[in-house]
Amino acid sequence: MALSRVDGHDELYVGGIWAMRRSDSLAERHITHVLSMVGFNQSSLKNFKDEPWTHYGRNYEHLVIDIDDVDDTDLLIELPRAVKFIDGGLRAGHAIATKAALGSKTMEEGLEALDVGNSSTGKESEAVPGGVFVHCAAGKSRSVAVVIAYLLWRHPNLFDPNIVGSRNSKLHDAPASNESRSRRQTANEAVHAALTHVQRTRPMAEPNDGFMSQLELWWEMGCPVEGDIEQHPLYQRWAYRREVEENVAVGQAPPRLRFEDEVAAGDKPSEQGGLSLRCKKCRKTLATAPYIAPHRPEGPGGSIAQCQHHFIEPLGWMRSELEKGELNGRLQCPTPRCGAGVGRYDWKGFKCSCGAWVTPAFSLQKGRVDDVVVKGPATATSDAARKQDLGIRMPPGARGVNL
Repeated sequence: MALSRVDGHDELYVGGIWAMRRSDSLAERHITHVLSMVGFNQSSLKNFKDEPWTHYGRNYEHLVIDIDDVDDTDLLIELPRAVKFIDGGLRAGHAIATKAALGSKTMEEGLEALDVGNSSTGKESEAVPGGVFVHCAAGKSRSVAVVIAYLLWRHPNLFDPNIVGSRNSKLHDAPASNESRSRRQTANEAVHAALTHVQRTRPMAEPNDGFMSQLELWWEMGCPVEGDIEQHPLYQRWAYRREVEENVAVGQAPPRLRFEDEVAAGDKPSEQGGLSLRCKKCRKTLATAPYIAPHRPEGPGGSIAQCQHHFIEPLGWMRSELEKGELNGRLQCPTPRCGAGVGRYDWKGFKCSCGAWVTPAFSLQKGRVDDVVVKGPATATSDAARKQDLGIRMPPGARGVNL
């Protein structure tokens, strides 16, 4: 299948590089812009080096983003540029079509005429808009990933599980859930919903696992097409994890340390309630809710009831230990007069007692810390909540959350 039209109102097409040879086919679809997610001088195209690929694209607005189809390729850094090109191409295509149909003098006038015409008639313009063709080598991974990124940015309401669930509840007269999940919680569902949408017309669509994970982060970040994505806290955290993996792969601890409580993380409010982990001996707070990493049991027989660890992100009180440059070691309470052993760490990761494998692993042992639920701004001020807020140990049955 050379190219496929993505289901929807936009003239958006996705496919493989061979479609570039069929100028007649592209002309029939009124393609005006081409986004190539593969370099024409790549070794993957060495068997076709005699093909004049750049010649094929000269009649279009053409953007080339040369990346490899491997899990660890940084696709995120390219998404804002790619998404803006697709959006600009589709808008320009509408303007070109409207200019031809309405006799507009400029593309800007064409866009304005299109908006006015649609608002006054309530109908789409009968002019055939121009289209955008996104391709990679086979039209399976790179190009599909970019199209998904565009769909999540352009039509978030179609893929947001919160909105879709509410819409379905109204459709079937079922009670709607009052809980609205965060983008982090809905990322996997949203990305797979967008992939399913593309697969309606291109069944072979299947981005690699690394791209799918990055698309989930793209959704969690809010699909940022403006600004410097490298400055986004979530991107910086993801990039740091890549650094860690690269160093661990050669048997070294990362030379650069990043402590999540010391960086400006806009997605982690400093004042909020939730679980707080405190040293059982001296009551020193070791980790609060924003820095506790969730994990799920894996494999047969895995159960959260068997879990003996709280996994947390690297925090500033670990500095003296992590600066030793060891791949693994013990974590001690930072209170000078305490120094109790509270857990361990391993940059390579380790398997939790519940069956989950966590990498890198910074663990506080449940037997060495107390879990306290701190009252947030919207939490009812019950007597038990006030006591927990003060750090008073409560029996299991009286805790708001018993982990």
